[in-house]
Amino acid sequence: MTRQDSAFGKVEHVIRSHTFGTLSTLSLAGLPNATAVVYAVSAPSQPLMLYVTTRTTTAKTTNIRSHPEVAFVIPVPRRTIPLFPPAAVQFQATATIVGSHDTAALAAFQSTWFHRRILHAEQRIVSQTGEMCFLAIRPHRALSTYGIGMSALSILRRPRQAISRVHIPPNR
Repeated sequence: MTRQDSAFGKVEHVIRSHTFGTLSTLSLAGLPNATAVVYAVSAPSQPLMLYVTTRTTTAKTTNIRSHPEVAFVIPVPRRTIPLFPPAAVQFQATATIVGSHDTAALAAFQSTWFHRRILHAEQRIVSQTGEMCFLAIRPHRALSTYGIGMSALSILRRPRQAISRVHIPPNR
């Protein structure tokens, strides 16, 4: 395993161990729109893909139809020092809208009890308004990070080392 693969493995673990992020899209007029979302991740044997459950009528879905390029941020709070800025993983990506019966998205949302509850809640909402869909978010070649794998003290002592860029292996 190369050093780059090891670094990617560490960042992938962070992505998989969290469920909350901020999705940024562009409106038809080119204005930015940020939305807090719960996400699920593709199986480890599959290419890295994040899935968000939503409805076909939401602003983020409308925005992605016209501008599929998005940005995504995953905050990684520090439980021991909650006032210290969180670590983070952020990346640019391409988002596509997939149907509510997409097998990869459903598998991602069936992977944990928490994700099954989110999926069930979305399905209840859809029964009242709109049609359910998933957003499939495929990161571009690199993931930018801040403070991943570093203590708060290390970040204070060496702030430049807190910023990193990890490339996604071709098979991921």
